[in-house]
Amino acid sequence: MEAADLLCDSLFRWLENRKKCAEKLLKLAQKLEKVNRRSNIAQGFGGATAVLSITGAVVVGVLTGGLFPLLALATVGTVVGTGVSVTPTLQKANVSRKTFNKATELIKEDEEVGTSIQKQLQDLKDRCGGTQLGAHADELECEVTTQLMWALARRNKTVVPLDFLRGFNRATFFRHITSGGLDPTEALRFICQALNLIRVPVIKSSLKVLDAIGLDRSLSNLIVNCEEIVKRKQISEASKFLRDSALEILDGQQELKEQLDAMHEIIQKLFRMKNLVKDLGGYSLCLTENGQNVMDYIMGTCTDSTVISWLEGITHQIELVNLLRFVLENLGPLIKDFISPGGGHIDIVIVGHGRIINQFMPAGGLVPTPTIRDTILYSPWNCSIDSYAAFGIAQGLIDVTNRQFYYTSNMLYYEPNNLPQRWNSMRRSLHNIPGILLYPLTPEEEAWTFFHFLLNNGGLFTEDCAIIPYVVPQNMLNAFGEIPLYILIFVTSFILMVQGKTATVHLAACLDRAGSPPRRAEWRRQYAYTSDGTRMTMNMDDFRHISSRLLNALMLMFDS
Repeated sequence: MEAADLLCDSLFRWLENRKKCAEKLLKLAQKLEKVNRRSNIAQGFGGATAVLSITGAVVVGVLTGGLFPLLALATVGTVVGTGVSVTPTLQKANVSRKTFNKATELIKEDEEVGTSIQKQLQDLKDRCGGTQLGAHADELECEVTTQLMWALARRNKTVVPLDFLRGFNRATFFRHITSGGLDPTEALRFICQALNLIRVPVIKSSLKVLDAIGLDRSLSNLIVNCEEIVKRKQISEASKFLRDSALEILDGQQELKEQLDAMHEIIQKLFRMKNLVKDLGGYSLCLTENGQNVMDYIMGTCTDSTVISWLEGITHQIELVNLLRFVLENLGPLIKDFISPGGGHIDIVIVGHGRIINQFMPAGGLVPTPTIRDTILYSPWNCSIDSYAAFGIAQGLIDVTNRQFYYTSNMLYYEPNNLPQRWNSMRRSLHNIPGILLYPLTPEEEAWTFFHFLLNNGGLFTEDCAIIPYVVPQNMLNAFGEIPLYILIFVTSFILMVQGKTATVHLAACLDRAGSPPRRAEWRRQYAYTSDGTRMTMNMDDFRHISSRLLNALMLMFDS
């Protein structure tokens, strides 16, 4: 986002300029101290007013620069300009015009940068949905912080996806705006352990709490202070005021520098986590050290209580890490080293043996945001599919107009009642859905050999689509078993987030009840259902010429 890049550049320019401003103010304070030592009482009283007028103007000009809008995350008025000139008193005190002009040039530049920061911050807030999120300040603050960190990552040429940064921020500094998952303290412990962070810097509070950096003093108060000093005609007090203000500026400058350094450290840690996920290594029946770190990070950042509950046992944690390896292996070059500012969208088709159970969950559980845009189910509830339907789903050929249904017992075709003229979109659904379980193909099945041949000879993907058959890797029967569909989709969404992609998931699996009690009222309310023993197929009249190894594998899987 260009607004974040501009703001990031201005902040670093501001940091450098503030340091120089403070150094010049300290130098002027030293000159004023010389004035106080050399002037007699009468001359000191006569010259103090002119000197202190300049002092007040200089301090006002420096203190009203650009850090305030970043830290306050609020609209601030235009920075007040400062007009100064070199008086004979300063010239007599050996404050050279060159020294003074350099200080005023820095102050003027600081005002310009401060004004730019205010405008750039407001632009960033607007682009992050400031108008729409006006009533949700924390959401806006989270997004602004995320965009700034993303710009910082680009500035340092560190490739970390936006959603990866956003997920970290929501799990740490902005945990209060999400619900579910682990207790916040426990989640933070997992995240710190996974990233090898001693502690997570308090970036959020530093964005809001001004008194921590000494910039809560208002412009009017500074002017009043200067006027009081002038009235008392205390040039030594003026020099002290100038020196203290310079030190305060340095403290504020250092505070922001520490915040940006902390952001940079987090970005580097997330970059290492991204590579750790990508390089998990081979399948394992135990949690390796790298696998444990990835598992800790997932546990800390996940806000889905259902997923967290499933991961309570070590067996399921090992299984999830192996699923991470499995999805990475099957997505292949579609996600390898691919990161772009705009991301990249793909379609993912999950192929497996499936069934529904007598447990219900929100449809949104199959659309973990923000990386999964939608999950599409094709058959009604209590319905299986044949190879033609699976092939049509996998190839994107199936349409609601060419789907057909028949009884497996007598092969007679029929049309289910109240069948919607659309596929079952999980994003659009407002109702609960039956739990869906997937179980893998095993070496005992003839289709297993066919699928392995396809996977080992170019894979099952095109430029923007990947077919992931749930096929157990050879000699790893104990590493995989029957899993909830939401777990496989969660794993996929995590991989996509780490790699900077989004996807629409399509399911090619049977959804018959397989002995579970019928729940017709709930099935009908959510979408539609069929009678026991019904199978969905696809009219292949227009595709009879297709000769495909994938179709052959699907025939062995679904029709045998």
